[in-house]
This record gives sequence, structure tokens and C-alpha cells, in this order.
Amino acid sequence: MRIPEDILEQIKEDPLAGTIGVCTFTLKSMSDGQGWNDYDEELLLETYALITSLQEAKQITPSVNSPSIENAGQHSTCVVLHHFVKQVREQLEETLRTQTNQRKLEHFRNHYSLTLTNSFSYEFTDGDLKRIRTLINELRELITENTELDEDHKRRLLKRLEKMQSEIHKKVSDLNAFYGLAVEASVVLKKVGENAKPIVDRIKELTGISWNTQARAENLPSGTEPPMLENDSTPKSIE
Repeated sequence: MRIPEDILEQIKEDPLAGTIGVCTFTLKSMSDGQGWNDYDEELLLETYALITSLQEAKQITPSVNSPSIENAGQHSTCVVLHHFVKQVREQLEETLRTQTNQRKLEHFRNHYSLTLTNSFSYEFTDGDLKRIRTLINELRELITENTELDEDHKRRLLKRLEKMQSEIHKKVSDLNAFYGLAVEASVVLKKVGENAKPIVDRIKELTGISWNTQARAENLPSGTEPPMLENDSTPKSIE
């Protein structure tokens, strides 16, 4: 494989930014285009396979038609795949810019809403924020790879995670996203059973972080148990 391991690791954490990184690496690695070589063709094929795999898993959604390379010679294959990779990068960069601006806008609104109006807010620690983002990325990967959940349910869960990720800031006005996800854990557990434990465990940890944050804000005694979580290792359904 020619794509560097560090870029592949980035895809696991952030499919959108990671795929842009793959496209950029591939395009920069090409010859001048006047004479395609075996390295160019192999790298373009690898990049094409990676992009289409991510598309099928719905981790990225560029609206670029996959080119036909069946029975094509080296020159034709490289030309169409090179154009494909450029188009994908352009679209994903625009998507990333839009999403980044939306997160910034939401962050600014949240900041000024809380600071100027002196509103009550819940505040995560830096460690909490880092762990929340890690858990969201792990959940996205586990849900995408799960073969027992139907596609509609997967899309609903992934959309919820995407929205949750865009709304997570140092200070938040409510923790509804976390407790809504706890309800989803119950649904997943009932649908899939014990095989859903890796997903449910991570949702349970997210809910635990939100509860600790709420307990601090409400000045509850240390060690107060969350009302929605069981204490044993196996998450119970929420009726």
C-alpha cells in the first residue's frame, strides 16, 4: 500500500479531513501528467478504491460519479482517475469549509449567549472534551461496520452523532444530546442484543461524562449515581 499510515489513521478519526488528505497526497505524488507511469496508476487505483469504500460506508458523500476504467489502458485510467480524485477533493474541501463555518458560528452563538446573558451553562473539562470526541469517532466506526443494524437505523444514529459533534463545546446550555443517545443505546441493545455491547458501552461512557458534568454544575454530592444508568457492567434497557 502506498498511502501513508498516518493519513489512514486520520480517516478513522475524521473521514472527511482524512479523505482530503489522501487526495492531496495522491495528487502531489503524481508525475507531471505528460507520461503516466506504473506508480501513478497504482496509487490512483488505491486512492479510488479507498474513496469508493468510504462512499459505500456513507462516511463521505461527494456527488461525483465513479468513472469507468474497465478495459482502459494506463493513460486513460490515469487521466479519468486523476480527474475523479481532483473533483472529490474539491467537493470535500467545500463540505469541510461549510461544516467548519457552521461549527464556528454555533460556537460563537453559544459563547455570546452564555457570556452576554449570564445564562446557566454546563462546562466540560478539557479531558472530557477530548474523550467525548474520541468516543464519537469510535461510535461512528462501530455503527458503520455493524452488520446487524438496518441501514435506516445506522443513518439515524450517524446523523445524531454528527449533530452531537457539531454542538459539543467547552460550555453548553443543555445536555439533551447525551441523554437522547442513552435512549438510542436501549433501542440498539433490544435490536441487536449482546453483540451491541461495544456500541452501548461507549454510549454509556458518554452519558456518564454528561452526568458528572451535570452533577458538578448542580453541586450534587460526590459519587451521586446517574438515574438513567445501571451500576453493573452490562447496560440495561431504558424503559
